[in-house]
Amino acid sequence: MHAGVRFSIGEFARLGGVSVRTLRHYDEIGLLRPATVDSDTGYRGYSARQLGQLNRIMALKELGLSLTQARRLLDGITLDELRGMLMLRRAQLEHELEQHKNQLLGVEGRLRSIAREGTMPADDIVDKRIPAMGVVVIAAQAPAFGPENIVPVVNRLAEQFDQLGIHDRVKEAGPRLIFYEYRNGENVTVHLALPVTDAPGELPAPAQYRVLPQVEAAITVRSGPAASIFPMVYHDLARWIDERGYHAAGPGREVWVNEVDDIADVAQQVFEIQLPFTRPAGTDGT
Repeated sequence: MHAGVRFSIGEFARLGGVSVRTLRHYDEIGLLRPATVDSDTGYRGYSARQLGQLNRIMALKELGLSLTQARRLLDGITLDELRGMLMLRRAQLEHELEQHKNQLLGVEGRLRSIAREGTMPADDIVDKRIPAMGVVVIAAQAPAFGPENIVPVVNRLAEQFDQLGIHDRVKEAGPRLIFYEYRNGENVTVHLALPVTDAPGELPAPAQYRVLPQVEAAITVRSGPAASIFPMVYHDLARWIDERGYHAAGPGREVWVNEVDDIADVAQQVFEIQLPFTRPAGTDGT
C-alpha cells in the first residue's frame, strides 16, 4: 500500500480500535486531526502514519492522563519516555492484579471457613511436642497481620537471607520457618528463621542466633498461596485446641515445608502450621 492511500474514518477507527465518535471528538478538540478533509463531502481521511499518533494518545489515556494533558505531552514526549511510563504503569497494574488475586483467595478461604462453622474442626490436625531449636533469624516490621501485610515482608526477608549468604555460613537442621512477635495484633514483628545444628560464629547484621523454646502445638499441613491458607487455618487450629479444653499459648509458627522460587508455582508451596497450646494443670501431656 503506497503512502498516498487514505483510510476513511470508519476504516481508521476499526484499525485503531476506537469508535468513529471518538475520532470525531479528537478532531474537534485538535488532538488528532484527519490527514485530509474532502472539501465537497466533508469526509475525513486518515493516513497509516497516524495510527502511531493514535496509539500514543491511547497509551497516555491508559496512564490516566486527561485528553488535555495528553495533547500537551504529545508534541514533546519521546518514544523512550513513553515506553518507560508504560512499563511503570504495567508494573503498577501487575501489582494491583496480584493484590486482587490474593483478596479473592482470601474471600474464598473465609467462605469455606464460614461453611464449616458448627461442624467438627478439620480432621487433618494433630498435636505434637516440638523440641527447643536454635535458629538464625532476620526480622522486620509489618503494619498488621493478614497475607496482604505479611507476604511482602516475608519476601523481602527471604531476599535478604539469600543476599547475606546465611545458608553457606551454617549447617541447616530443617526448612525455614516464620514466627511473630506482637502486641494486641499491632506492631507485628515478622521473623524468618532457619533451624541450625549448632550456634554459629559471627553473623552478618541484622541476622541473629536465637533458641526457640520447646512447645506443644496443634499442627496441620496446608498447600497453596498464603492468601488461601491464612488466617483461616488458625481458626481451625484454635477450634481444635478449644474443643479439647486446652489454651492457645503464643503466636503460631509456619514451617516452609516446600518453598517455590517462581510466583507461577505458588500453588506448590507447602506450609506446616503450628499453634502452641498449654494443657490445664493436672492434664496428662504425654
